[in-house]
Amino acid sequence: MDIHGRRSLDAPRDDVFDAICDPAMLLAVIPGCQAIERDGDVYRGRIALRIPGVSGTYGTVVRLVEQDRPVSGVLEGTVDGALGSIRGRATFRLAASGAGTSVEYDGHADLAGPLARLDGRFVESLASSLIGQGLGRLGAELRRARERDDAAGARA
Repeated sequence: MDIHGRRSLDAPRDDVFDAICDPAMLLAVIPGCQAIERDGDVYRGRIALRIPGVSGTYGTVVRLVEQDRPVSGVLEGTVDGALGSIRGRATFRLAASGAGTSVEYDGHADLAGPLARLDGRFVESLASSLIGQGLGRLGAELRRARERDDAAGARA
């Protein structure tokens, strides 16, 4: 499975990079994320999906294997559950775009077990949808954080 896309976020590049590396932020924005913790550059978590064909709880381990803060990063990880596993690698690039940030991503994943029997287009569409939802939520969280900071600055 190959996935790629681009999304614009209304937040500075440094803030976007920091948010991508923050377990509390990831817990808030990853669809179905129930738990996440960080140990150095390793993130461990649990995701529950309620989608026909892939419903279940999956354990995740993701490593930030390369980073050029705040420009880019490379993630490698696994997702394991009763319905199979996914092993993949993804690159993200962040570019300043006006007052915001353009997020571009590319990834490749291999599916095993019953998950591998699913239609490839369905899996790619599902992955794109989940990434889109997550980036949309990330943008909203960053916007709310900026509004809180602006309001606190106005009160000071």
